[in-house]
Amino acid sequence: MKHCFVLACCLLLSVRLAAQEVSLSTNLLDWANLGTANLQAGVSCSRHLTLHAGLRYNNWNFGSVEKGNPFQNRARSAAMGMRYWPWNVYSSWWFGARMQLEEYNRGGLFRRMKTEEGVAAGLGAGFGYSWLVSDHWNLDLGLGLWAGRAWYTQYRCPRCGRVLYFEDGRPVRDVWKWFLLPSGDWQVSLTYVF
Repeated sequence: MKHCFVLACCLLLSVRLAAQEVSLSTNLLDWANLGTANLQAGVSCSRHLTLHAGLRYNNWNFGSVEKGNPFQNRARSAAMGMRYWPWNVYSSWWFGARMQLEEYNRGGLFRRMKTEEGVAAGLGAGFGYSWLVSDHWNLDLGLGLWAGRAWYTQYRCPRCGRVLYFEDGRPVRDVWKWFLLPSGDWQVSLTYVF
């Protein structure tokens, strides 16, 4: 029995394994969005298909409460998806789909903009193009939309904590709504392919 195990291990080790291409990328548009840190990892499953998982994080507050101009675009989000590449993975055109969950707190960016805090979940679709810059570096451009449901509360200002009210006197709290927004596929990304 011991010899069979050793023989099976030798046979398995002698089989040539196909290398999977793995990538790490960061979206420069997210960094320009008030310093939203982001990272996406991808792995190729075949010549035309890649799976991706990404995280975004922004916990920064800007402006001053004393001066009356605080603003923020805080968010924590996670996304998983796939991309189809008609030519070859990590080169040329791609078409993708994704699931995304985000916890957010936005407000004060414009004087009349109310603060909204909540959770959003949905599905997205997008397309883009990937240029091979060098052996390992790519530049990706992409567009996409994200649709789903959001559960949120609206506040009068970014830091005051006073909940807004509908015209009929109900608070704008624990409200569910449908949304359609630009997704994480709106990108100008730098990608490193291992």
